[in-house]
Amino acid sequence: MDTNVLARFLLRDDDEQARLAETVLAKPVWVTTSVWLELGWVMGKQLNLQRQTLADMLEALLELETINTADGAGLRWAVDRLRAGADWADVVHLISASGNAATFCTFDAKLKRQAGSASPVGIEHIV
Repeated sequence: MDTNVLARFLLRDDDEQARLAETVLAKPVWVTTSVWLELGWVMGKQLNLQRQTLADMLEALLELETINTADGAGLRWAVDRLRAGADWADVVHLISASGNAATFCTFDAKLKRQAGSASPVGIEHIV
């Protein structure tokens, strides 16, 4: 499933593509972690959607029974952290690292605080 299909489904800014996206999403689909990352970037950074609006939209997609993804629970955690002020890309990086690495290394001093105590992977602030 490509980012543009999910964006058209959510935004409904093109009637024909929104209808087609709805038809596609009526059947089981797979959404990769990289698509979730890009979708958050497109909707938040490129379209300047407010954080809460973006979180609501991502959560609505995650609730669709036809959407399958690698880590639904992790993405729900990421949406919660987005609502709390974290950067979407950063928290998606953390869930992607979970199970693959013991720690996530960063120069970003805020990330550990923004991820909270339930981060799916340890965060090492490099100083």
